[in-house]
Amino acid sequence: MTTRNDVKNKKLELKGKAEVLVGQVKGKAIKAKAVAEQVESDLKNAGEDLKNAGQDLKKAAQRVKKATKKS
Repeated sequence: MTTRNDVKNKKLELKGKAEVLVGQVKGKAIKAKAVAEQVESDLKNAGEDLKNAGQDLKKAAQRVKKATKKS
């Protein structure tokens, strides 16, 4: 027969397990947020690099255009 004490102990045991799981989920959420922030930063940097590369190509095209006009 299950006593009140058994029920209390089981309840405390399950509560402890739930707290552990909540802690794990919070930890994973924090890590996921950090990864998302890093990805966002990397994408911004890649966008700037592409923008700079586009400007460099435009300048190179202008130089080629000038060089071909002179010839």
